[in-house]
Amino acid sequence: MASGTSPHGGVGKGNLTTHGDSRPVGFCGPVACWQDLLPPAERVLRLPHDRARVGLAPRSRGEVVEPSLRFQLIEVQSFTESLGRIEDALPTLAERLTDDGVLVVEVDNLQSPRQLRLVLEGRPGAFDVAGSLEDPALPLPLRRVLSAITASDLQVVDVVRVPADNDAACRGLGQSGFAHGMLPLEWLAATPPSRFWLRCERRRTLAGSVLIGVGEAAAQQATANAIRSFLPADWEIVVAESTGEATGWNRAVVRARGELVWFLRAGALPGKALFSALHGLAMVGPAAPGNDGDRAQPGDLSGLMLARDTVLLAGPIDETYANSRIGLEAWHMRLDSCAAAVVVAEGEFTTPPAPVEVPAQFARESEQLLAAWSPIHGERPAAPAIAERPAVPAPWQGRSPKVSLCMIARNEERFLADCLQQARAAVDEIVLVDTGSTDRTIAIAESFGAKVVQRPWDDDFSAPRNEALRHATGDWILVLDADEFLVGDACARIRELVTDASVSGYHLHFTNLYTGGKTLGVMMVRLFRNLPGIEYQNVIHEQVTPSLTRIGGELGLILSQCDVEVEHHGYTDELMASRAKNERNERLFQKQLARHPDDIYSLYKYGDFLRRVPGRGDDARDLLERCLQQLLAGPPSMPRQLPFAGEVAALCALEFARAGRTQRALEIVDTALRRFLPTPNLHYLAASLLLGNGKHDDAIAHFRRCLAYRGQVLVVPIQDGITGHVSLAGIAQAWLQKGDFERARRLLEQAIALEPRYEVSHLVLSRLHLLRGDTLAALHTLTAYLAAHPESPGACQQTTLILQSLGMKDQARRMGARALGLLEARALDHEASEMKRILAAI
Repeated sequence: MASGTSPHGGVGKGNLTTHGDSRPVGFCGPVACWQDLLPPAERVLRLPHDRARVGLAPRSRGEVVEPSLRFQLIEVQSFTESLGRIEDALPTLAERLTDDGVLVVEVDNLQSPRQLRLVLEGRPGAFDVAGSLEDPALPLPLRRVLSAITASDLQVVDVVRVPADNDAACRGLGQSGFAHGMLPLEWLAATPPSRFWLRCERRRTLAGSVLIGVGEAAAQQATANAIRSFLPADWEIVVAESTGEATGWNRAVVRARGELVWFLRAGALPGKALFSALHGLAMVGPAAPGNDGDRAQPGDLSGLMLARDTVLLAGPIDETYANSRIGLEAWHMRLDSCAAAVVVAEGEFTTPPAPVEVPAQFARESEQLLAAWSPIHGERPAAPAIAERPAVPAPWQGRSPKVSLCMIARNEERFLADCLQQARAAVDEIVLVDTGSTDRTIAIAESFGAKVVQRPWDDDFSAPRNEALRHATGDWILVLDADEFLVGDACARIRELVTDASVSGYHLHFTNLYTGGKTLGVMMVRLFRNLPGIEYQNVIHEQVTPSLTRIGGELGLILSQCDVEVEHHGYTDELMASRAKNERNERLFQKQLARHPDDIYSLYKYGDFLRRVPGRGDDARDLLERCLQQLLAGPPSMPRQLPFAGEVAALCALEFARAGRTQRALEIVDTALRRFLPTPNLHYLAASLLLGNGKHDDAIAHFRRCLAYRGQVLVVPIQDGITGHVSLAGIAQAWLQKGDFERARRLLEQAIALEPRYEVSHLVLSRLHLLRGDTLAALHTLTAYLAAHPESPGACQQTTLILQSLGMKDQARRMGARALGLLEARALDHEASEMKRILAAI
């Protein structure tokens, strides 16, 4: 085979990480050809060529593979799912490897020019690889391939990127796509690779690897000594041996066996607290040292901890830059395209700066980097569909725009003064519609200069909202409730945002404060232009977005989002107990549906409301299924245009699962994943249902999709914790069911480090100890948790069972009675019945 070729085609010129070197490149450096990845071997299986010679049907659990069917080397050229579903095919291939065997896999890159041509033209080109009659070319995402290999108990040693032809048709394609609202980040710096070569081995996986960069031996030793005192036993230290920082770290990635990697420059001195903080975050997404939310060394690798698979996705650090600092900045730009945003962890940390080895070339290399990635940091040109519409001139030309705060209230003296105090710098006018206060609400509002309008309450939230709009004279409207407070520099930010005449309104970031914590929150339109015809609709869960979108769109204005945060204080336990809203809300929902019986949004919100009312689960399920059928019966584009459609499906499926109709729940989730915009809650429900059905690898994939939403705020609420510790605990349960106790333990410890109060993590960790035969460790896990959280019914119930198994019947009865009381107090009837059965058996 010629140098530089893959098994099925030539290698073109140009590559993301080689600056003109046409050779494939991996963390091991440039590779001349496919054969360079293949070790000497006597027993070799080449697929798909040898498929007929060796059956690849999955084997039953415990079935031993005959020695004659095991190979020292397995080559898979152009891996496609004609070999079977990848999550099933790779474990089968792994079983056929000898203990020291090597698997080398080739997969197409979905972002390659060839794949783009297939999408645009709808057909392959005359000279494109066509596979064969038995093996059609069906590409797979690299992320999915990496996950499937990990689930097969193999480890990817290296991912080699095979360059694509950097022809004239590809030049500027990334910048052009970016300008039109797309995010082809892989195309900005250069043409993406055509395909990937993955070399995989069966080697012991560790919890993590510390990669100490190149440098003086004394500096490397100082860093190693600093971390040895607190580094867990299942972590390793890998010291870079090559010359050059990029080269050293790349080669260290190849040697690393950890699920996590922690980059440290020679001479870096991190503290134990920093390691603990990073460790708890890094399985969710990249984490780096910093303070007050800001990274200590932006664009640097030293201190960064993240999953090794994420490093493999981002690719090797460019070794062709003369200055390491430029190469690291370029690598971070690629990291941003394939991973969640880097989260900052606080703790003691000092590190030498990234080196500038050739100062004379630093300015030129900086300009090259900025030119490649400038679309991200510059202004995006407006999309043609918007640019062609003549926008109405802003009415505030020559002056600062005026902002009116519009509120409705009744008996809100507890919060109102604080709300107005924190918002007054953002607004020029306050309009408050009072719907019948008997406390000091009106007096407090007037003390802030508010224009108070009194209107009787008539079971319609939109009516007083629209009354406030009619009295507002500002160019912009800010809508807040009395228990919603602007946070931080929100006032200054609002003053800045309202100067943009091309925007019709902004989604603000609302977080809910509750007893003991704060939710991730949701995005809601609460800052918008005071345009003629703007109005709220719906008597409950009132919305301004429909009219704003319609009227603003006709004027060429866009609806945007911003980083203004608002804290909602109405969800503390005390307030929820003091507000008997259920009867009122149900009355309003029935009023709304009497007017608009087929309104999808109202059906969704009413069903969601009834889910939370004791004894109304059947009614909630009926409403949500009715809503779901309306979505499915509408135009094909409708479910993907409504951001809450995926949430409707998730809630509907959840109610069916609670009723024991798991198959119907799975059908709903499957339909929604194919037809709706998926939400984190939908992925989490899919993962939970798959886990219950024993489909561990599929469950892990959906739990990981939840983790990918870390730090994101959507227009639909995200269940607390599922973008972090909850999904980590779910992945741990999957590995526990697969029999990998050590990997499950590591994940559970990370989940507990992120959120010590999450009961499920402790329950699963206790069960893990039981499966290992360590009953005392299981009991200790639960009693330690109960010492801090004595009102945990699940921990009480599991402790009862362990005490019973140890013959400690009196203690078991006392703990069981405690568990039963907690379950009955929470109206968990099914769980309480099970607890009664356990107590009767003691």
